[in-house]
Amino acid sequence: MLEEEFKQRYVEDICQFVRIPSITTAQGGQEGPLQALVAEQMRLAGARVRTFEVDDIPEFRTHPLCHGPDRNYKNRPTVIGELGPEDAPALLVMAHSDTVPIFEPNEWTFDPFLGQVKDNVIYGLGTTDDKWGVATMITAIRALKPRETQMRRKVIFVSTIDEESGVGNGMLLLKLAGIKAEAAFYLDGYQLNILLGTMGGSSMHLHAKDSMDPEKYSRHFADLHAACIDFSRRRASLFNKPLLNNNAIRDSSVCLRQSQDEKVLSLMISFYTLPDESREGFSGELESLVKTTLGGDYTLYNISVRQPWFEPAITPLETPFVKCLGDSIRQRMGYEPVLSTVSKQDIFVIINHCRIPSVSFGCLQQVTGRGAFHQPDECLSITEAWNGCSIAYGAICRWLEN
Repeated sequence: MLEEEFKQRYVEDICQFVRIPSITTAQGGQEGPLQALVAEQMRLAGARVRTFEVDDIPEFRTHPLCHGPDRNYKNRPTVIGELGPEDAPALLVMAHSDTVPIFEPNEWTFDPFLGQVKDNVIYGLGTTDDKWGVATMITAIRALKPRETQMRRKVIFVSTIDEESGVGNGMLLLKLAGIKAEAAFYLDGYQLNILLGTMGGSSMHLHAKDSMDPEKYSRHFADLHAACIDFSRRRASLFNKPLLNNNAIRDSSVCLRQSQDEKVLSLMISFYTLPDESREGFSGELESLVKTTLGGDYTLYNISVRQPWFEPAITPLETPFVKCLGDSIRQRMGYEPVLSTVSKQDIFVIINHCRIPSVSFGCLQQVTGRGAFHQPDECLSITEAWNGCSIAYGAICRWLEN
C-alpha cells in the first residue's frame, strides 16, 4: 500500500507540472523545461537517470513509423529513470509529458496553466492527460527507493515526448533506443479500467481548394456530421466482443470535427478501426461515404489521410501483469476491474513492434465534456488522482514480488 505521507507531495507535483507548458503541435513541442524538472525529480528520488534527444537516434527520422520527421525536436529529451538491478528482468512504466494545444481558449473559465487546488480538485491543462501519470512515476520511485536493495527485478520509468501530435513517435524513440522489458505499464487511460490494447485508425482531412461560401461549408459540415453519426451507429455492433464492448469510442468510431486550421476552411474526420478490420476495406467505405454525402461538391476539397496510421494492438489477457493490476484495483476499490481497450493510443508501437505485452491505465472518471482531457477547464479530483496513483504503485509492487 502507498503510504498517505506521499500524497501531499504528489498533489504538489501535479500542480507544478501543470504550471509548466508542454504543448506539442505539428511544428514541434515545449516539453524541454518539464522534462528537465522530471529528470531532476527522478534523480532526487534516487533513480539512475539518463536522457536522450531525437538526434541521438539517427535512424528515427527515416523510420516508416515516424510521423512528421521535419518537425522541431530541439530540447525535447526523453527521460528514463531506473530502480533495481541493472541486468534484471524489467517492468517498463511510462507516461507522456506533452499536452494538446489549448482548444477553444475562450471557453476556459480559468488559466489553463493554473495548477492549483480548489475544493479537492486540481485545475489545469494536462492534469488528466498525462501529468498525473508523470507525477505517479516520481511518487513510485520515492516509495520504492528504500527497498531497492531487496529488489530482484528492475523498474524502468520513462517520461516520453510527442504523444499528442506525433502518432507513435515517443514510443518509436524507445524502440530505437533498444528498450527491453517483460511487460509495459502505460499511465494513460481512464475510469480505472485495465486497457489491454488500442483501436487503430487515423484522420481524413478535407481542405477547401478555394474560397467557399460559408453557407455551403456549413451545409457540408452538417451533412457529413449526420453521415458520420449514422456510420458510427451502423458500426457499433462490431464492438460486441470481449475487450471491445466497453471501449469509450464504441458509439462514435467515426466523428467529424472542424479543423484547427484557421487559414482555410477545413474539416477532419477522425476514425477508429478494430483489430480485424483491413485498412483497405475501411478506407473504401469512408471514401464512399464522403463522396456520397458531398456529391459533386466532393471535388471542392483536397483530401488527405494522416500518415502513418495508428495500428490496432491487443495484449493477451493471460499476461501476468494484468493480474497484478487487477488485484491492486480490487484491493483499493473493492470491485472487479473492467477489462477493455482504449480508443487510439501510441502504445501500439510497444505492443506490435517491441513485442512487449502492455497495459494502459488511468484515473479520470469523466471522459467527455467540459473538464475532461482535451476539453476546456480540464481538471482532476485529488481523490481520483490518488486512487490512480495508489493502484499503479500497488500493481508495480505486486510485479516486483512475483
